This record gives sequence, C-alpha cells and structure tokens, in this order.
Amino acid sequence: YPRFKRKSTSGSLRFQDVGRSWVRGVVSLPKLGPLKLAESLPKVERPDTVTLSRDAVGRYHVSFSVEVETSWLPIVQRSVGVDLGLTHLATLSTGEKIPNPKRYHAHLTYLRQQQRCLARRQKGSRRREKQRLRVARIHAKVKQERQYALHGLTTRLVREFDVICVENLNVKALARGRNARAIHDAAFSEVRRQLAYKSEWYGKILIEVDRWYPSSKTCSECRYTLDELRLDERQWQCPRCGVCHDRDINAARNLLLEGLHQQLAGCDDRVLRVDAGDACPEDEILAQVLAEEARSGHRNRACMEQASF
Repeated sequence: YPRFKRKSTSGSLRFQDVGRSWVRGVVSLPKLGPLKLAESLPKVERPDTVTLSRDAVGRYHVSFSVEVETSWLPIVQRSVGVDLGLTHLATLSTGEKIPNPKRYHAHLTYLRQQQRCLARRQKGSRRREKQRLRVARIHAKVKQERQYALHGLTTRLVREFDVICVENLNVKALARGRNARAIHDAAFSEVRRQLAYKSEWYGKILIEVDRWYPSSKTCSECRYTLDELRLDERQWQCPRCGVCHDRDINAARNLLLEGLHQQLAGCDDRVLRVDAGDACPEDEILAQVLAEEARSGHRNRACMEQASF
C-alpha cells in the first residue's frame, strides 16, 4: 500500500466543472483540451462530473450521469412468461422460441488460435502487444454482439407486454457446472438486469418467480406435478389429462401463471399453489393484478390507467 496502477492497465479519470463547454456541444477536459467525439453529445443539461475511461482494446469512452424523464409506454393488455435456456435463449408462453445467438461459441475457434499465438510471444515485446490487442478486439466484438442481441430481446418484451414473469435463477451456481461456458455466453443475469431497469423506465411489471418452483414438470393444464423429469426429456405427456407438453413452452406458461398469482396475492417471496378447480383465466388474473397494483399506490402507469377504466 499504496498500490500504483500499471501503465498497461485500463483505468479511468474523473473530472469536474466541465459544463461550460458542454453547452456548446464540446467536451473540454483539464490538461487535455477539447476532445473529438465519435458521436454528438445528447441534448441534456450539463453534468457536474465526467469520467474518462479506457478499455482493453485502447478505446477511450466518456461517461456521465444525468436525470432524464422517460415517457411510459401505452397499455397493451398482454402478459408473458419467459423461460431462459441454452438451446433457445428465451421461450415465451405464447409458444415462440428465440434462438440463442451463441456469439462466444461462434468466435471460439479463431479466439483459441489467437490466444495460442499470444502465448508464444515474448513478454515485453511489440509483437506481444499487437497480439494482445487482437485478442482483446475479439472479446470486445463478442461483447458488443451479445449486448446488441440482448437489448433487442429485452426492449421487444417491454414494448409488447405489460407483465413479464421470469425465473429467479441462481446463475452463479449454474456457472460452476458442466455448462459453465454456455451459461456465461447466454448471460441470464444480464437479461434479467435489462428487464428490471427497462420495466421501471417504461412503467411495466416484472415478476420474478422462485427458482424452486417446478415449472418444467408441472402440467399447465391440470396442475399435475411429475415426481421426476430428466433434462434430456424435451417433451412429456401428462398422466392425468393426457396433454403432450413441450418442456420449455410448458415452463414458460407455468411461470406466467405462478407470477400472476404471486403478484395478486401480494407476496413475492411465498410460493402460492393452486388446484385445477381454483385456476383462473390468464386475462382475468392480469386484470386483477393491474387493479390491485393501482389500489396499492404502486407507481406504474399501466396500473393507474387500468384502474381508471
């Protein structure tokens, strides 16, 4: 102590009182002067603090924090359950399956080749630095492609549905298993994080269902629960009602019903079981959830407008 930062390490600097040039559309930092940006500045009030950072590729980024008013999206009277997976990134309760982009797996062969080449370079040489930048560019490209796909998925869900029910997975524990690379590539936690803040921005409801709820082996028609369902069984037939279920679609429908019942009961941390005779239609439950949120004073535009009808 103190531990000084290495020159090769990506770092950041924070500057204050940069608002005078911000109004003119220019970022001027102390000891650096005016900076040429790749894109125009957003039309916001001048920030008090600006952070200049550099990533592993060597690109510089300017970040700032301001308060911006967002307009809530209109009500569409639709709800959806989302089951996350590896073969299909998301399976919706409507029956739609969204494929997993698997961007890391697509670049894995080329990445292995470049990393072996990096291991043969002598430390401290120019060729090693050039090769390090090649490897860093691959990782940056994978990250950008993954973020583009996830933002498209989460934005679409928030725009098309009022209530979104997802499973509260323990991703940290799942990533220690045999499919750790595929789980990291799918980025389940990033999907849930984006849904959380986008739902708050645009006035939608995000419900997280308990991870121990047996969504895959519970029949969405008669609520019968199997004793055991292997992971390789992608389809199964209910012994009570005889309905043949797709594993992922059935799980998404169960997540939707369980999430709506939890929201209606007013206790997210308690698993509420219903029988086949007590099951309510999805549209009726959705209307009750929106009305209950409006009566409780929840800051949600969808609930307020539903209560005013």
